[in-house]
Amino acid sequence: MTLTVVWSVQARNQFIATLTYIAKEDPLSAEMVLQRVNKSLTLLCDSPEMGVSAPTAGVRTYAVPKTGHSFDYRLMRDQIRVQRWYRQRQKPVA
Repeated sequence: MTLTVVWSVQARNQFIATLTYIAKEDPLSAEMVLQRVNKSLTLLCDSPEMGVSAPTAGVRTYAVPKTGHSFDYRLMRDQIRVQRWYRQRQKPVA
């Protein structure tokens, strides 16, 4: 079964804002973050249980390596739904 990745509007906007902020200081770093997120999502499509269970039922958290960022996602039939993107030092809001 091939999974597709679907971002919530809020998560996508947060992700784009992060990339924009990083790119202002260092465009290459922004590109590296994008590549690491894409690689992480590819890995999750192959092994969707890789993330850690979150306090909310059915939600998992994945820390993107070497970025300082994480995202929350939910596995839904043939989709990985990214629900939230955030800085790891930021306290998650339920």
